[in-house]
Amino acid sequence: MLRQSSLHRFADDFILLCLVFCGSTYLESGIATRRCCVLTIGVSDTRPAVVSFVATYLKPEMLHVYRQTTGLQRHENWIVTRRRQSEDRYPAPKVIALPRHPLRWFHRAWHQARRLRPPLAPWERKQLQSVCDDTKARLVHIYFGTEAARCITFLRKARLPRIVSFHGADLSEKLKRRELEDLVRHTDLFLCRSQSLADVLVKRGVDKARIRLNYTGVPVPSAVHEARSGSCLRILQACRFLAKKGLDTTLLAVASLRAAGQDLRLTLAGDGEERKNLEALAVNLGIADITTFAGFLGEESLRRLYLEHDIFVHPSRTTATGDREGIPNSLLEAMACGLPSISTRHSGIPEAVTHEKTGWLLDESDASELVSAISKLALSTTLRQQIGAAARQSIIDKFSISACVSTLEDAYEEVGRKPE
Repeated sequence: MLRQSSLHRFADDFILLCLVFCGSTYLESGIATRRCCVLTIGVSDTRPAVVSFVATYLKPEMLHVYRQTTGLQRHENWIVTRRRQSEDRYPAPKVIALPRHPLRWFHRAWHQARRLRPPLAPWERKQLQSVCDDTKARLVHIYFGTEAARCITFLRKARLPRIVSFHGADLSEKLKRRELEDLVRHTDLFLCRSQSLADVLVKRGVDKARIRLNYTGVPVPSAVHEARSGSCLRILQACRFLAKKGLDTTLLAVASLRAAGQDLRLTLAGDGEERKNLEALAVNLGIADITTFAGFLGEESLRRLYLEHDIFVHPSRTTATGDREGIPNSLLEAMACGLPSISTRHSGIPEAVTHEKTGWLLDESDASELVSAISKLALSTTLRQQIGAAARQSIIDKFSISACVSTLEDAYEEVGRKPE
């Protein structure tokens, strides 16, 4: 056993040595060209530069990240990513995709085989630092706590201020205590997209003086939802199809309403790992004929749905693994359109919804309570109009894109301020 263990350690050390050597050689041959490109592109912009690291730029459901990274006014933003996708949906002028090393797959497999989170490889760390140096960035902003854990080798040696933002799922059990402790030692400022997430960070040992609240804003369209009368009630939920979104609660509530004689239709817009289970549940509940699975929609198509439906629901909940929301962007978007909305007392949602004033708040995973709330709103066109109008105004006051991006840039200026 000792001999085998020694051989394993030797093999591990040898592989790592090869990875570092090959990575350094790769950098020497390839990064210089990219470095010249960065300098050439960045000459004309006189605003202070920041670097945003987003591991995949950008998944279709990450519209809120796109709005932030492309909405800066006082700073020039260079976006660094390991994988560029959805370029047609999310065009951005200053995105640098780190070149893929021939041994990148092996580096990842080596860590996964040992049940470790694969960190940035040595060559990726050097590339990221080179971009920071070449753009003369004032700071680096790592999106999502779990990705920051992957970047810890970079954060330890970074030669500039470091910001990490948390959005919800990245504060679940997937982020281990040791990883968070490491981040605390090597991060200057933490951003949270809701106060509830900030409270979780404090409970997990982060000094609240190092945490700033940064909501993700949504556009406020000129078209406004108008409450309508009619016998058929149209209900909408838009989100990724994940357990924390409470889509099964929505289906159970719709089935109960139909059984009680309510004429209604349900639209579920989005996609994800729970889709097959949800489709099967709709069949088992006998509501497949009144349920439309619309798929993942673009911003304009989704906005039309907000205007065409009567009630928006989003019964979020915390999962068994601790996965939770920040504040669902689709909920904010529905409210911005003036669509009366029903959600839960979950995570940061009560920061956006005031019960019976700008929406309805329920306990998590309570289908019967959801039935009661839908029924109450269904009875009164006037009530739906009042709730929708108040919701829209609350978004204008607190969650507009311009206000939220300005708060983000305030944090940048705070951490990036040079000492006198």
